[in-house]
Amino acid sequence: MPRERPPLEDRVGQLFWIGFRGTTLEPALRSLLERVKPGAVILFARNIENAPQVRALNDALHRSVRIPPFIALDQEGGRVNRLKSILGPIPPNLALARRKDAAKAVRRQAAAMASALRGLGFSVNLAPVLDLSGPDAANGIGDRAFGEDPVTVCRLARVFLETHLRSGVVPVGKHFPGLGSARADTHLTLPVISKSRARLTREDLVPYRRLNRYLPVVMAGHASYPALQDRPGPATLSRAVIEGLLRRRLGYRGMILTDDLEMGAVEQEQGAAAQALAALAAGNDGLMFCASQDKILEAYEGVLAAVRRGEIGEGRLEQSLKRIKNLKARFLGPRRRARFSPGAIERSRRSLATLGPGEETGPDPTARL
Repeated sequence: MPRERPPLEDRVGQLFWIGFRGTTLEPALRSLLERVKPGAVILFARNIENAPQVRALNDALHRSVRIPPFIALDQEGGRVNRLKSILGPIPPNLALARRKDAAKAVRRQAAAMASALRGLGFSVNLAPVLDLSGPDAANGIGDRAFGEDPVTVCRLARVFLETHLRSGVVPVGKHFPGLGSARADTHLTLPVISKSRARLTREDLVPYRRLNRYLPVVMAGHASYPALQDRPGPATLSRAVIEGLLRRRLGYRGMILTDDLEMGAVEQEQGAAAQALAALAAGNDGLMFCASQDKILEAYEGVLAAVRRGEIGEGRLEQSLKRIKNLKARFLGPRRRARFSPGAIERSRRSLATLGPGEETGPDPTARL
């Protein structure tokens, strides 16, 4: 990042992780990027055609704003496989976890995916899933998880995390404090998880406690936890959960990112600006809006105005910006950008194919049309 202090508009933009439509840097997208100056851009299947197109798009995005953005996607494997057209089908995490050579299989999967991501110009993988879940997909997780046993999840997620970190790709652990017990999908509605604080502590929170130092970014999920919160609503917007539990009790010092604030679990009638401000008040550093340009602009202008009015203090803003700046200095240095090699992408595809056929276990709950 530049040594001089960027303008306020640029600094506020660093908080935003945004999605878009299209497969090239079209004029409308360029205008949006110039106005918001986002800290990160997220690609979905709608943005992906083939390897050369993705790399060209990501290179254009990387050059589009003064402070280069993180370029992210969800590449978990299984149903959540944004690069299926490039890398082919990939077994879900639960299938890998059930193998006798589970750790070896996860390492091979993570290494091949991370190599491909770097070659395609990505710097962030919104994975792994740290939720505790069996195959039942009613919670929106199902076989995206490594299983229901926190010890197994920690063991295999650590392999995934270490492999990505060694490869120079930022992994993101999700969805804090845990969606495995949800009985509904947060993409559609707000689940209420009625576990006691004691059970959450000895089960769902274990991966975040044990893997703390391997997690440069944690994504907060959108369920409600009466045992942890002082008022109803998604945990993402709860200061008791984000600042109180994750920051203070668990001692997490990395970056905290919201899940998509356009999801059904978040009350959309409140407006995008109100949601963004509530997420910042809770202690989040990154604000994710994945689809609507109108909501992205409303949220950005709302946060910018709140900082100018003094409703968000400069100190609070700088807390988040420092974490973002440190993460970018670590992973987005000029020498960190890998060259594009079709041969390397093909080697990743072949390595993933050795893990066996990808299982079609249902639709991708994270897809954005």
